[in-house]
Amino acid sequence: MPLGDPPRIRRWSGSSWALPARWGAVIVGLAFLASRFWYHARGIRFDVSTIPYFDQLLDPILLRGRLWESLFYLHGQPPLFNLLTGVALKAAPTNPKVILLPVFLACGLYLGLCQYLIMVRLRVPVIVATLTASAIVASPACVLYENWYFYPHLNVAWLLGAVAWLAQSRGRPGGEMAISAAHLGGLSLTRSLFHPLFFGLAATLIVALVSRGARRKALACFALPGLLLFLWCAKNQVLFGFFGTSSWGSRNVSHAVETIVGANRVQAEARLGHLSPAIGVGPFESGTRNEAVFGLTHKTTGIPALDNVNKQVPSSHSVSYNHWSYPATAHFYAHDARQLIASYPRTYFRGLLKLSLPNFLLPVDQSGFFQPNRDFIATATARFDSFDHSDAAQLILAAGLALSLVAACARATARGDRMVLALAFLAFAWVTSVGLVGELGENNRFRYKVLWLAWAVAIAGHATAIRSLRGAFRSRRRVGVLGPPAATEPAR
Repeated sequence: MPLGDPPRIRRWSGSSWALPARWGAVIVGLAFLASRFWYHARGIRFDVSTIPYFDQLLDPILLRGRLWESLFYLHGQPPLFNLLTGVALKAAPTNPKVILLPVFLACGLYLGLCQYLIMVRLRVPVIVATLTASAIVASPACVLYENWYFYPHLNVAWLLGAVAWLAQSRGRPGGEMAISAAHLGGLSLTRSLFHPLFFGLAATLIVALVSRGARRKALACFALPGLLLFLWCAKNQVLFGFFGTSSWGSRNVSHAVETIVGANRVQAEARLGHLSPAIGVGPFESGTRNEAVFGLTHKTTGIPALDNVNKQVPSSHSVSYNHWSYPATAHFYAHDARQLIASYPRTYFRGLLKLSLPNFLLPVDQSGFFQPNRDFIATATARFDSFDHSDAAQLILAAGLALSLVAACARATARGDRMVLALAFLAFAWVTSVGLVGELGENNRFRYKVLWLAWAVAIAGHATAIRSLRGAFRSRRRVGVLGPPAATEPAR
């Protein structure tokens, strides 16, 4: 079921876009603006209260006063979210909202336009793409994430931007593909969920799908963001002994495995001596507690971002999880997770379906962090959640994704379209698998990363199926009206 070549649409900078496509983008932008005024009138406000106490952020005092040093020695998270926060705190120490709110609003508009472009490039009718992108950009879930200072909203903008610019490239190496690669690099340097391996898989997939003669040029598009990502991971390897963007991974996985396997089985393994001292403490304790439990020799590095056990700002949760003891003890948690899975594989994999999967499928806007803003739009949010979890919506989404998967595998599908769909399905598979095994608590927020992209691809799948059925019907009708072609009389 080929997608075929999309109709010609002028580039973003062109002055002669096809009028319907241009006006579709304008309508999406107007829907964004109108909805933001509507939500603001109902009390929605940008929440930056997370800055003092969120675990993913370094001490605000260090971000403001020792930004570059603290970023260099950051091991708990990729750097870009802390970099954005530090820049805002330096530029507006008493009111970082004036810097951060425009950034998040711009990301909201950008993700809506990117989703629109993805659908139009995949030959979704302009009116359908316009209505879908407008509905999503104005949805309560999108607005709640946009007004919460955390990285999920940034992740969605990075991911949709990567797919949109890849679609814009039509599968040909060049500036658009390089911008897509930069988005993928930015994604991995913002959220540890998108491990460097995801970037590597995406680059490999795209390079493999371009024409053979263009593969070297395609590889060059990924060189700079890949190098930056590699250098960050190499820095962590040299300084902290792990190659990656976050030292917390084994702690999150261990906590999820312990919860799924159950306390009784964990205690049984501990009594047999199969588990480390980590099993007796929570995965996220203070640096002082880590030193005591694991018998670490106390040391002072001279770097506040590594030495400080607590953040210097008063908050309800002031423990610093960038203490040097975290990477030093990560291997204990990795060992315990492997041991528990090996000892109780059936229990663990059944638990993924019984615990992790239901959490993954919870409403994406179901979180206590949203509650103050959510209360202002309780009716709208309830309606969105009702639709998002309705049987009809799930059927439309699942069927559309299946149709797009068939299209992605069809030989006659245009190379650029196949590339776009392949990257999208890689993102779906990655986020679903890591979202199920890597955490037990925020799984539904993992799903939000790919929800809008999934709807864009699903709508494209339905459009492709309708187009194919219409073409087949017309061919049959033409044959029925005209009859089979007459035999040609041989020349005498």
